Amino acid sequence: MAMLISSQDASFTAVDVEQRDSEPPKISEEQARALAIYAPRPEYPYEARAKWLTGDGLVQLDVDPRTGFVTSAKMLSSTGHKILDDAALEAFRQWRFQPGSINKVKVPITFAMRRTPSDEPGALALYAPRPQYPYAARARGLTGRGLVLLNVNPQTGYVTSARTLETTRHKILDDAALEAFSQWRFQPGRVTKVKIPIAFTMTGASYRWPYATHIKP
Repeated sequence: MAMLISSQDASFTAVDVEQRDSEPPKISEEQARALAIYAPRPEYPYEARAKWLTGDGLVQLDVDPRTGFVTSAKMLSSTGHKILDDAALEAFRQWRFQPGSINKVKVPITFAMRRTPSDEPGALALYAPRPQYPYAARARGLTGRGLVLLNVNPQTGYVTSARTLETTRHKILDDAALEAFSQWRFQPGRVTKVKIPIAFTMTGASYRWPYATHIKP
C-alpha cells in the first residue's frame, strides 16, 4: 500500500501482504483496502514540512491473525529522517485488519511536499491535521459529507472556533471533523474564515479547499 503524504492528502496504490503459509503476493488497492478495517493515515509533522523534509521508506507490520491488530511495526527502509519514520510508525501501529486474513504487511511510504498557489488556503495552512475516521463509525458503516466553518484569529493564525454548517448526519463524524479542524493554524495575517467540505467514506476521511475569506492588503 504505497502512500504519498503531502501537507494536504495521501494516496494509496498497492501493498505487499504475507498471508498465512504463503509467499507475499501483490494485491490491488481495492483488495488492500478491503483487508484493512482501520487504517489511519500518517500525519506529515509540521516541523518536517517547515524544513521541507521528504523521503521514501518501507514499513513492516506484524499482525496478530486472530485479532487483526498490529503487534509491531518497524522501518525496513528509513525515509532518512527520524521524525518522518516516527510519524509513519505511530500511524501504522494503530492499523487493524480482518481477523484471520494476514500476519504480515509491507507498506512503502513517501513523504513529499506538494506546492500549491500561494493564495490558496492549502498553502496558507501551517498545521492541518487530518480528521480521523472513528473506528466505532467505520465498524457501523457510517458515512457522510458535511461542511465546516473555521473562524481564524488574523493576528496569530489560530482557529478560534469551528462549527458545522452542513452536518454529515452522524454526530460522531461531525465531532471527529471539528476536533481536527479546531487544531489548525494558518499563516498570521492571511485569512479570517475558511469553509472546508469534509467527506467520510469507508476508505477514510478527506477534505478539499473551496474558498477562504482573505485579509485585504
